Amino acid sequence: MKSSFNLALILFSGAALAIQPYCQPGFKPIGDKDFQLDLSKLNKVFTISHEEKTPPTTTTTEVQVNLCDSIPVPSENAQDFCGKDSLICRRVIHTKGENKSVDYIQTIAENKDSQFNPVDADRDAEKSGYQYSLLLNGGTWGGKAQSAQVFLECDESGSKDKIPDPTVVSYYNNVLTLQWKTVYACATKAGEKLPDNGDKTNPPPENEEKSKGMSGIGIFFTIVFVLAAVYFIGGAIYNYKMYNAKGLDLIPHREFWLDLPYLIRDLFAHIVDSVMSRRRGTGGYVAV
Repeated sequence: MKSSFNLALILFSGAALAIQPYCQPGFKPIGDKDFQLDLSKLNKVFTISHEEKTPPTTTTTEVQVNLCDSIPVPSENAQDFCGKDSLICRRVIHTKGENKSVDYIQTIAENKDSQFNPVDADRDAEKSGYQYSLLLNGGTWGGKAQSAQVFLECDESGSKDKIPDPTVVSYYNNVLTLQWKTVYACATKAGEKLPDNGDKTNPPPENEEKSKGMSGIGIFFTIVFVLAAVYFIGGAIYNYKMYNAKGLDLIPHREFWLDLPYLIRDLFAHIVDSVMSRRRGTGGYVAV
């Protein structure tokens, strides 16, 4: 039993060590500042494809990226993919009709040591545009060392649910350069949360406060409408049952409602007349 527990502990430790340190929750990207990143949401395979017509074939350049952990190798046709320790795999595929041939399989970076540094440590790491430079290496192809430079850029307006794919900037001199704008590259301080601007399904907090503020007015008008409906419908039914009324006679207190416009007119006329009388009475001499 004890040996089984030790074996499980070793396997768990090996799995934990396989994940790059910058993908651990609470990772501090700027040594002397109290900022942290949570790039664990990027721990999955992202695939970027670029297709180009090259008669008589179509050339597809495919880049698979997982910055945090090794890319899994399919059980079928494993020879057409990078090895089990790859973080970034670049493949060039030619298609002619229904036939596909994988011509290049390049392991750009392996799950080994990495360098994670801020591009400009003096800027605000919580704001859009702040960048980190991630250097990954360990790959080889054609006897030449391969590497990748990934620029992670803070995007406060990015979505937390639908993470965008990185963008391939170039592949030159055995170095693959990627640009990745994501809300997960925005640093936070302990206890703070990432911005919710990119979450389109949930309204911002200020909109929630406005809707709460309007609920009291909505309830008031709803009560007034219900009382008015009960009054008119109930009164019409009463007049019909008791007096066999029809047409306008169904309206309860019909005389009052027909006279109401004239009563309102007389009220306004009285108010205006009172105001004008006061104005005429001021500004003159008072007789002694």
